[in-house]
Amino acid sequence: MNDEDPLILMLHNVELDVKCGDPKDLIAIQDTASVATQLKDALDSCGYQTIPIAVKNSLDDLKESLRPFSPKTAFVFNFCDGFGGVNRDATKVISLVEKLGFQHTGSPARINAICIDKSRTKTRLMSARIPTPAYQIFNQAGGLYKHEYPAMVKPAWDDASIGIDNKSVVTTPEELNARVEYIISNYHQPALVEEYIPGRELSVSMWGNKRIKVLPITEMDYSSIQNPLEHILSYDSKWMPDSYYYKNIHARCPANLSVNDKWRVMDTAIRAYHAMGLNDFGRVDIRYHNQTAYIIDVNEIPDLAPGSGFPNAARQAGYPYPRMVEHILKLAMERSKWQHPQLDMNSLSRHLQTA
Repeated sequence: MNDEDPLILMLHNVELDVKCGDPKDLIAIQDTASVATQLKDALDSCGYQTIPIAVKNSLDDLKESLRPFSPKTAFVFNFCDGFGGVNRDATKVISLVEKLGFQHTGSPARINAICIDKSRTKTRLMSARIPTPAYQIFNQAGGLYKHEYPAMVKPAWDDASIGIDNKSVVTTPEELNARVEYIISNYHQPALVEEYIPGRELSVSMWGNKRIKVLPITEMDYSSIQNPLEHILSYDSKWMPDSYYYKNIHARCPANLSVNDKWRVMDTAIRAYHAMGLNDFGRVDIRYHNQTAYIIDVNEIPDLAPGSGFPNAARQAGYPYPRMVEHILKLAMERSKWQHPQLDMNSLSRHLQTA
């Protein structure tokens, strides 16, 4: 390996077991390592030297893994969405990478911490006057819920639909308290309870920094699910191929939206991207009801599996998987002004201006 060549360090977490929750959650938790291999292969096919860096249970071990590399010649592609079985501890990994002086794809540690914590995300959105469902945080069951039913109950700090099933939408105080108790007892974190917004569910993938480009919008098709309170992306619908919900909920990209509806959704999505301070790329999930786009989730590191939402949207925009991965990398390099002796920054800038 030539020290003069730029290196891409593919940073990802490896989880060996489930610390809390349902044993089947391990499917989602372990998917990150598999996707990281596909990201590495994509960059390799574009001519980069890509080295996987596995993050397990020790920040000291990660520090040792990074020791042979210099921030001047190595750039981090961050695909770490957890640490030691705890989703929000992914922030610790990014903080260490930044402390060691490495530039990386995606948002900084301080933004990552906000995005992982759903209540902090909603507070920031509300401060920017961006619609999001009214909510409360419950640290124990039995509290008074102050908003409207139906309500959605989910873990305050998890992603990938972990902790979400067809009992997550509740219609009575008794159901709410039982679900809050389930989240707190099984997932060892607060429960976020928010008003359930009916209507169309849309996923808006975006990339860029100063100039944000919205990729073709995706809509979830719930037409085969009779109960409207089950029109949600549950864990089974994402991760269990044999389940009824996986087989009967489909993603449609691009979504069939009128010009005005598309404009409203894109405007809200871009405002959320800026309000959250995202870097390089991200995805927001929306419920569109009565011509209002409600942000229900912000994904600062969206799933990048080849068949998932963000890559599908990029593909619709003319970016095959390898080119999509490379584009994210180049966005981060330009934003951070990372200059390697072998990297032509002028050429990189021209590439992004025409992309």
